[in-house]
Amino acid sequence: MTFITRLLIPFATATAITFSGLSLAADSDKVVATVNGKNITEQDINRYMQNNSQSGALDQESLMNELISRELVYQDAISKGLDKDKSVQAQLNELRTNVILGAALENAMKSDPISDKELKAIYDQQLENYNVQEFKARHILLKEKSDAEKVITELDMGADFSELASKRSTGPSAKQGGDLGWFAAQQMVPEFSQRVATMEKGSYTKEPLQTQFGWHVIKLEDTRSAEPPSFDSVKPKIRKMVEQQRVGNYIKELRDKAEINIK
Repeated sequence: MTFITRLLIPFATATAITFSGLSLAADSDKVVATVNGKNITEQDINRYMQNNSQSGALDQESLMNELISRELVYQDAISKGLDKDKSVQAQLNELRTNVILGAALENAMKSDPISDKELKAIYDQQLENYNVQEFKARHILLKEKSDAEKVITELDMGADFSELASKRSTGPSAKQGGDLGWFAAQQMVPEFSQRVATMEKGSYTKEPLQTQFGWHVIKLEDTRSAEPPSFDSVKPKIRKMVEQQRVGNYIKELRDKAEINIK
């Protein structure tokens, strides 16, 4: 996890805490309960619901009782001076820092908003270099190398690959005649992918291939260029990448202007 990624975690958390609260300015400040003289308003309830996803499953009475219980525990903690405890103070300071940090990053993002046009331009640029090859293959998986060599001998004599896979393979694809369907290189263990990438369509391996699963005899049936993912499916990932770049640039600007002495 990079520093920028770690920095975005309190940003996301603090933004959810701080800015969901700011959006409630129009909510009613109508008092719905008092606890030892402390008011609980409709705005308090709405804020609590927004910041606690599980609270949405509670009915109004249960939600009210939860807020009352929280207020009672809070008041008891204050009366016992727990807010003055050094450990609690350290945690409060950390939370305060995260909230302010979140506000700063939110403000930086607003000053240079990310548009769909920008994201689409990045997608189109990446699309120009997109070249993922997919393979369609069958394999026969065996425990011993000698067994795999016997299978290759039978294939050399004209045996049907799928029939041999159904009879001899110990892998889960045996029922499908060893058919692995279409797959990209990264979906298989490296040794398997590397061997398949060197084969010609219609050929089978003349030497058994060993992987962590056992000994393989492979037949490459076809190849094709994979369809690239749609813009909508990768837009969140691209947005996250741009956000990290924005935060990185923001921090770089601050560091360039700052006087920093490391001892």
